Amino acid sequence: MTAPTRRLRVLQLTEAFTGGVFTSLTRLSSGLAARGHEVHLAYSRRGETHADVAAYVHPSVRLHELSLVRSIDPRADLAGLLAIRRLLRKLAPDIVHFHSSKAGVIGRAAAFTTGDAARMFYSPRGLAFLQEDYSPRARALFRRIEWACARLGGTVVACSASEEALVREHLRPRRVALVENAVDIESVIPRADRDDGLVRIGIVGRITYARNSALFAELARKHASSTTRFVWVGGGEAEDAGLLQEAGVAVTGWKSRPEALAEMSRLDIYLHPSRWEGMPIALIEAQIAGLPAVATDVVGNRDVIREGETGFVRADAPGLSEALARLIADPVLRSRMGARARELAVKRFDLERMIDDYERLYLAVPARRAASAPAR
Repeated sequence: MTAPTRRLRVLQLTEAFTGGVFTSLTRLSSGLAARGHEVHLAYSRRGETHADVAAYVHPSVRLHELSLVRSIDPRADLAGLLAIRRLLRKLAPDIVHFHSSKAGVIGRAAAFTTGDAARMFYSPRGLAFLQEDYSPRARALFRRIEWACARLGGTVVACSASEEALVREHLRPRRVALVENAVDIESVIPRADRDDGLVRIGIVGRITYARNSALFAELARKHASSTTRFVWVGGGEAEDAGLLQEAGVAVTGWKSRPEALAEMSRLDIYLHPSRWEGMPIALIEAQIAGLPAVATDVVGNRDVIREGETGFVRADAPGLSEALARLIADPVLRSRMGARARELAVKRFDLERMIDDYERLYLAVPARRAASAPAR
């Protein structure tokens, strides 16, 4: 790591401040702050947002809590846009980076009106028009909105190669960049060796439609035996958790990040049957932990796993079941794939690499005129 050519004032802003976005954004903000940049992190709370955000970021990161909503609400969205405008005018950042679809829409609109279009970046972190819990008509609308916002300028930053391909195909922005997600490798606990005769299969994350808890439960039922244990590390709606438990899945409830990583280290196979992704942080962490993975063939999942080498990517339930059966039955295959997963992941998903990539993108933006920026 070399010293930056100039100190930047960076505003990171998201509405979806939970899960992988929370982990990635707090790590990125902290990493940039540690390199001497002035970093502001603006966010909106959801039910799963950590209560003490400051405990997860570098001491110099400045926090700004906003009231942004996930759903389309014209009155709330206008209020959010005006709040972002005020923050942009107050800070006059060298870089403004919006994360998640909702923040990307109203944030880019606000930045366009303040003259900050040339210095704005947008990371979808899971394109909204892929979300299967919305109707086809709604998803088509989301795609049109994303296309229109891409005309406002700035750079769209994809977090996986398959997300980048969709951005280029459907949104066609003038500037596109690829920066793969990364994690703090040192915080990930390698898989623990055990000799209890059990094969533990699990996932870490919120119980949601997107993570496909119904399919997880279906696979747990099909592969239930005296030697298998299925675990969902996380919590969610009581009804969804109940369906998993009825299928014999142990649901741990909410865990802190260190606790969740400790639970992950006790697994033997990582099962990730999600319906859509950007590039899942938990799946990356599982590979770093040395777990072979079985995952659905969707954006992000197919980018993390090397098919037949670090796990299996399958298009449907029968394919997932067949791949899972192979790993359950073959401890040598599990061990070989897990070792290879860790070997590749620790090189590819290093946090400093991600911070380098973003810093390089940011520093390529022409400096703001000194007269237009407030005193630092």
